[in-house]
Parts: sequence; structure tokens; C-alpha cells
Amino acid sequence: MSLLSAQQFERISAAVNDLTPSQLAWVGGYLSGLSLGPHNVIPFPQLAAANRVEAVAQLSVNTTILYGSQTGNSKAIAEKLHQAFKASGLASSLKSLRDYRPQHLKKEQRVVFVVSTHGNGEPPDDARTFFQFINNERAPQLKELHYAVLALGDSSYDAFCQSGVELDQRLEKLGATRWLARIDCDVDFADHATRWREQILEKVKQDDHSDSSPLPKQGLVQAVQQATIGSAEAPWTAELLSATPVTDPSSEKEVFHFEFSLENSGITYEPGDILAVKVSNETALVDLLIQQGGWDSNSAVSVKGNVRPLREALIDTFEITNVTRKQLQNYASTTQQTALAAQAADKAALVDWLYAADWLDVLKTYPAELSAQAFIDLLRPLQAREYSIASSLAAHPDEVHLLVKRVTYQHHEREHLGVGSNWLARLQAGDSAQIYIKPNQHFKLPKSDNTKLIMIGAGTGVAPFRGFLFEREARGLTGNTWLFFGEQRFRSDFLYQAEWLELVKSGVLERMSVAFSRDQAEKIYVQHRLIEQGAELWQWLQDGAHLYVCGDMHKMAKDVHAALAQIAVTHGGLSDEQAQQYLETLMSERRYQRDVY
Repeated sequence: MSLLSAQQFERISAAVNDLTPSQLAWVGGYLSGLSLGPHNVIPFPQLAAANRVEAVAQLSVNTTILYGSQTGNSKAIAEKLHQAFKASGLASSLKSLRDYRPQHLKKEQRVVFVVSTHGNGEPPDDARTFFQFINNERAPQLKELHYAVLALGDSSYDAFCQSGVELDQRLEKLGATRWLARIDCDVDFADHATRWREQILEKVKQDDHSDSSPLPKQGLVQAVQQATIGSAEAPWTAELLSATPVTDPSSEKEVFHFEFSLENSGITYEPGDILAVKVSNETALVDLLIQQGGWDSNSAVSVKGNVRPLREALIDTFEITNVTRKQLQNYASTTQQTALAAQAADKAALVDWLYAADWLDVLKTYPAELSAQAFIDLLRPLQAREYSIASSLAAHPDEVHLLVKRVTYQHHEREHLGVGSNWLARLQAGDSAQIYIKPNQHFKLPKSDNTKLIMIGAGTGVAPFRGFLFEREARGLTGNTWLFFGEQRFRSDFLYQAEWLELVKSGVLERMSVAFSRDQAEKIYVQHRLIEQGAELWQWLQDGAHLYVCGDMHKMAKDVHAALAQIAVTHGGLSDEQAQQYLETLMSERRYQRDVY
């Protein structure tokens, strides 16, 4: 039997729907007064029933929801779960692993983790300290803890969902009880996360013997749907204002500066955030793929229960330009190719081939009879492409800017094209794109305007620092900024050169150190400039500077990290182990932030 009727709940919702936080706080005090007796406050029967909603939550065991997120996906899932708990009148608390004291685990009864995997099997930056704690030999036994893990990852990496797997196994080893089986989510995590959320809520109600909810089912669905506004499910259609090449025609690269309109969208963002762009596959590649497979373009295929023409589905719904090892294994099994299955199962085999191959390469190299539906069932959903925002709303009102390199490479004697960069490169001013913002809490300007900034970016990795500096200029700030930038050649590849010079001239950019790798016989990269300026850079860090690194995680970011450790040893007098711990401390304090890909 529900504590509130649907009509009662509707009246309560209408009464508090438009209240400000301070007004809600007053109402909270008012309700507390009512609980002391009818003479303490003026009677307000419509809101008195709200105390009963709180009572439902107090009857259930509190569920602590913890998330470790690098790009915001884990955080968004955890927040939706927390909202669903509140809507169902169930007790829960929500925290980032960065802000959670891991010692409290031994006092918890039930914890739900949402954890992504970053880089090559590493936990996200905000979870590093937590993982160090639970992996320490002095971590406490957790025999009273019941837990569940939702792991996010990308199956194109061998260390798929590694952080979630390690967390799940470590908690079990520490004596905790697996309350719900771990779920490993690929890049198409939305449906899995929704089903997992439903399982969590159902199990809480069963375990806590709570067979009633103060919120009608329809209200719960609406609460969840409202959380998706402005997300991948509801993108904004933005007009492209301009697309400008920023490399010289003599360059080996094509890099473009894009400006999209946000007028009338209500969309806001902060420097350091990410713009996701929904893209589609190149039609020429789709046609070649269909031809190689021997299919009919108009063949009907089932996509999540909907029937669609094959060609249309391949253009806008599925990833066809990259292949994971797991997909190759499934293809080998489906087509009964035992030799390929053996190769696909060997992590050392086909590494370079898989890194560069697309599905046309697979069908050409390992041909087999396969129906159109069987092929579709092997593919992953087409993901929006994500780019670091290169602008500031304060400096560029109603606009969002991107810096994108067009990706092309030769493999198997034909040209391969990056999906997102080439889709964008085909746009012209006046065309539109579906976009949405992904807040990046791990790449934010410091709270104090007086904090020094050390910004390190190679190639298009310099994009967010343009946003940082224009934000500071719009706020009238000068000095305390040092930019390290690397590219191939000064004459053809000095991205945003005129803007950097103007920012240096105005004092917004205090220092700039550049490295052009191909302008001399010996290649020079940004990590070399860091070491050359090591003494001064170390002093900036001692003065409280924040470090930012944006670029390729496999090469540039890795080499920069090694250079920073070397500087700590050379100029800080630390041992190698102490230098690594120093950098870990900077990360945990969010003084060392990375946006790497």
C-alpha cells in the first residue's frame, strides 16, 4: 500500500516544483517544526505528507553510489541512478571516488561502483588514490560489505574494462560479498546501463522488503528521461558558421578550425569541456563493403527491433572503420575460420593489422559467406566523435570551436579515412551537425585566478589551451601562464600562431616554448623543451602551478610524464620512486590534469 496516492504526490510535486534552494531549505525547517507539534507552525497539511516520503527512505539500507570517471560517462550513469533512488524514496548517497575516504568502506553495508577504464587499463585520474588504497596490503577486510560494479570500457583495447574487473576481484578478495554480478559495458553502454539501473532498484526493493514507492512508475520514467536532455539522446542541431584551414598547403597535415553556432540552444560549457559530434560513415566505403560482402543495398536488416535497409544502417548506425579483437574472434567463429580464430585469440598476433584495419579489410583478407543480418550483428554502434573544445563562451558568445586534424592513412594498398574528421571536413558553412557537450571535470581551470598554469599540448592537443587563455583574457587576467606547443614545422604547422603572438603581446600568455620536430636534423619534441626549462618549471610547480597535458596518450603524454618525473629528480632532488609519487600526488590534488586520447 503506497504512503501517498497519485493525487497527493502530484500536489506535493506541484507545490515544490519551482522553489529555489533557499525556499526548499525553509520548507525543510517548516516540516521539522510540524513534527514537533501543531502549535509550533501554521498548519500546512499538503506538505506534511512529504515527511512520510523521507520515512520510506529511512526504512531502507543506505546505498552508497561511488563513481570513477575520466570523461563524464561514469558520473552521468551514477547521477541517474542516484536520481532514480530519490524518485523511488530509497536511501542513497553519491560521491566521486576522489572525494570518498576509502577507509569508510569497512563501515558500509552496500556500495555500488560505476568505474571507467582510462588509457591502457588504468583507473581514471579521480580514482587513482582509491585504487592504491584497496590494492595496498594493509587494506581492511570488508566482510560486512555488499557491492556491485558497473565497468565502462572500450573493447578495441586489450585491457577492456580492466579497472572494473580489478575492483570487482579485489573487493571479493577482501571478503566483500558480490551483491550483483559485474556488468562490463562497451562504448555502446546506454542500454546496458539502463538495464543495470533497473536491476539495482529492483534488488534494493526486494532486499529491503520495500514493496511500495511514493513515486508512480510513470514519474520515475520521466525523472530518468529528464536527465538525458542535452545528452546523446537529445543532441542540438548546430549550424556551422565557418571551417578554416589552419595549416599551410605545404604541410603534411590538414588541420581545420570549426565554429558552430549555439544561438538559442541554451547550451553552456566551460573551457576544458568536450564537444561530441554525431557523424556518419562515408558512403563510398559503405558501397565497397556491400559489394565485397555480396549483399543487396536494400536488404532488410533488424536493428534493435526495427527493420531498415542495409545501406542506410551501415551509413548512420554502425562502426565500420575499426575492428576489435573480440569482433574478429566472433567473425571467425560465425564463418568457421579456425586459422583466423587462432590468430584472433593471440594477443601478440595481428596487433598492427587490427590497429589500422576496417571491416572492408576483414572481408577482403578473410572472405567468407555471410548474410547481411549476420554481418550487422557483428558490428558495434556508431559513436559520436569527441573533441576538446577550443573556445570560451565568455570570449565567443553563442559559439563553440573545434580544432580537428583530418585523418588519412594507407593500409592494404588503399586510403583509409577517419570517420569524424573527414565527415567534418566535408561540411560547408551553413551545414549543420548534431552536437552535445560532455563536461570534463578532470580538465578545468583552477578556482583561483592567481594560480599559475603550465599547459602542454602537441598538434591539435593545443585546442583546450586556446579556450583557457581566451577565458582568462575575457576576465581581464594576465600572466601566470606558460604554454608548451609542439608540431612538425614552424612555417606550415604553427597552429593559431597569430593568436598566440597577440596573447603574448597582451600579457595574457606569459611564456611560450615551442618544439618543431622536423625543422632540424635531430627531432625535438615538447618533452625536450620541458627538460631544457626544467629548473624554472620546477619552481613554477613549487609556486603551486597546475599542470595540463593534452594529446596522444600512447606517445606524447607518456613521454611528457617521463620528462616531468626526470625534472622532479634533477631539480627537486627526489628519487625515482619519490618522483612518481610526487606526480601521483599532483594528480590526486588535481594539479596535474590530462586530456589524452
